[in-house]
Amino acid sequence: MTIWQKVKNVLLAVSMIAIGVAMIFYGEKAYFVIIALFSIALEIMGLRKLIFYFSMARHMVGGRNILFRGILFFDFGIFTGSLVWVPKGYILVYLAGTLAFSGVVNIIGASEAKRIESSWKFKTFQGVVKILFAIICLIFMRSEVRVVDICAIGFILSAVMSIANTFRRQQVITID
Repeated sequence: MTIWQKVKNVLLAVSMIAIGVAMIFYGEKAYFVIIALFSIALEIMGLRKLIFYFSMARHMVGGRNILFRGILFFDFGIFTGSLVWVPKGYILVYLAGTLAFSGVVNIIGASEAKRIESSWKFKTFQGVVKILFAIICLIFMRSEVRVVDICAIGFILSAVMSIANTFRRQQVITID
């Protein structure tokens, strides 16, 4: 991981911690800002992937994968932005689903890493914790205040694990 990638990961994690703290302290008042930031972040990620596809990746093997990811991220960003006018219960289900999906992606990545005999335990732990937080959010769905607090703690924990993963020593595999 390059220095710029580490800086980007740390800045993203710090922003996730800030979102989690805002959710804890301001609850419903921070709701619109959090949705707006989440929407803008997804749209920017999608646009970056689309620009990369049209400038370079269309000539690469697997370039279509980047195109589809860009379209998907941009579409999720627009969808998230449209959720501002939806009742908060549905938003909390969406946030819990996003957290669970992120956990599933971590577990799939960990199983792939285990298959190639790389380090996999931390990613598995991270994925399981995210899925557990999403399940707890769905269990306490009747109390919006508790669910907001649980989601906030989940975001903060996910960010702390991301920072820990950024500064963890990783193997460098060279192919001769």
